[in-house]
Amino acid sequence: MAEKRPPPRLIPVLDVMGGAVVRAVGGRRDEYRPIESRMMRSVHPTQVAVNLLHLAGAAEFYVADLDAIRGGSEVSPRVDQLLWVYKNPIWVDIGINNLRPAALLPNRPNVRPVVGLETASEPRHLAETLAFAGPRPVAFSIDLKAGRLLGKWADWGVTDDRDAVGLARVAVGLGARALIVLDLARVGTGTGAGTEDVLRAIRAEFSAVDVELIAGGGVKGWADVDRLGDAGADAVLVASALHDGAIRVPR
Repeated sequence: MAEKRPPPRLIPVLDVMGGAVVRAVGGRRDEYRPIESRMMRSVHPTQVAVNLLHLAGAAEFYVADLDAIRGGSEVSPRVDQLLWVYKNPIWVDIGINNLRPAALLPNRPNVRPVVGLETASEPRHLAETLAFAGPRPVAFSIDLKAGRLLGKWADWGVTDDRDAVGLARVAVGLGARALIVLDLARVGTGTGAGTEDVLRAIRAEFSAVDVELIAGGGVKGWADVDRLGDAGADAVLVASALHDGAIRVPR
């Protein structure tokens, strides 16, 4: 009989743009606007982080620095403040690539770099980030849009834009032990993550390897969290469902 996996933990997400936490919908970043939350009034990242950690009963959070990801050459001031103020583990995506190496991030034990396929154009970016981070966790984000790999996926050694498992194989081969599976077309839509089959395939591929799987995008409520957990996710990224009050801990 297969060992039952524990329920996935929740990781609150802050998408930060122009100094404010914004509501991300479908990856259409030009349309993002400051959050309108049922659970809080502030859009200031440090205050939103406090509130989301409480609502999710979480010890860690994820921050996407959209100003950096959209082409900035440094960590934005509000995100930099978050990374210095909090001692909690923080997964942080600044759009690591040639312009923005991981070395721009504070070299603190709690700062966990995220290397995303959308911006990292070649495996070297992941290898360099792993070397920079040392013993700290690094996540490789398998970025999808409507089920297809984003970015320069062919330069990662895969021959098909739906070969998420092959891409995961490259990342794990380089030393990544945390993988994020995220379909940007689902983010903020409340239509479910839609990545359950990908998660199952990756979990089966690395059944003998200690790889943490983090899923997200489109999570509307606890039923979506449960489905992702059943598909093999160790953790689930949540934002809109927390702001809407659909997910709150205790359950």
